Amino acid sequence: MTSRERSVSPVGASRFERPLKAPVNGVRRVFTSNASSPTSTTSAYTRGGHSSTASTSATTTNTSPSTPTSSVLPSHPKSKPTTTMPSSPYPSRPSTSPSLDADEWLARFRSDPDLPLTSTDECPDRATLAAVYDLPIYSSDGASRPFGSLYDPSYALHTRQLVLFVRHFYCGACQAYLTALAQGISKEDYFGIPTPTSIIVIGCGQPDLIKHYKRFTSCPFPIFADPSRSLFKKLGMSLSANIGRVRPEYMKDISAPAWLAGQVSTVKKSLKDPEGIRKRDVLRGGNPMQIGGEFLFEDGEVVWCHRMRDYRGHAEVGVLREVLGLEG
Repeated sequence: MTSRERSVSPVGASRFERPLKAPVNGVRRVFTSNASSPTSTTSAYTRGGHSSTASTSATTTNTSPSTPTSSVLPSHPKSKPTTTMPSSPYPSRPSTSPSLDADEWLARFRSDPDLPLTSTDECPDRATLAAVYDLPIYSSDGASRPFGSLYDPSYALHTRQLVLFVRHFYCGACQAYLTALAQGISKEDYFGIPTPTSIIVIGCGQPDLIKHYKRFTSCPFPIFADPSRSLFKKLGMSLSANIGRVRPEYMKDISAPAWLAGQVSTVKKSLKDPEGIRKRDVLRGGNPMQIGGEFLFEDGEVVWCHRMRDYRGHAEVGVLREVLGLEG
């Protein structure tokens, strides 16, 4: 993961959405979430002690001729008011290993002999992360929270967060991926990660289907839903009808015909289960063409990411172990 010069998206826009429309000069942009919520719960998470309106942070720009000075950066007062951040509503987890600071971790990561396997896609810049901060994600009971509360250092449980975006909730490939991930990163491995890291899963179906998805996959990690797929779009994850030419390691024992048949079998079996899905739920699992990816956050920024190119294109479990520092 070599360092590269990172251009800056227009304020309020994602660099991965095209076309990007620059805002009018001198106009200060603010970000608000206009997505509808399944429930009318009031989020306890706010940025910097403000309400649901998120203030943008100034991003530094390169003074080289190829990078013009940004005219849309918001002005800030000379003195920043002191705010008291609410404590996390979740208990912290103990760590059995000393934490690595960001510089040490990046140095180890870049010296990895298998770097081509763990090289990063283009990471979202600060403006993109500001644009997605207040987008809502939903837990299985329909309660919402801003996406930014997962990785904002003021709220996050751990120093880093590995966020996995999966396809629709009936995708057999993603179910196999989460099963392989749970087997490849045991509880002992999880608490032995050199830098304490939360692992979080986000799907694109309806939130009330999460409980069924957890049963399908036996996934031990927290799962949320982004039914609007706004996060997927703004973070650069696209639509695809490509099944993929190479069978991934996490599906080594599952052929393509067996995979497709397995998805149908899973849905039929769940429909017969009194505690399973209902007929109307078959169409509520998410867009079948949406593909996902993996994003590693540290101190509020994305330091590594991988986006799927096809239905079976998740980063291999071995790659995630390398990225998390569990190998070598």
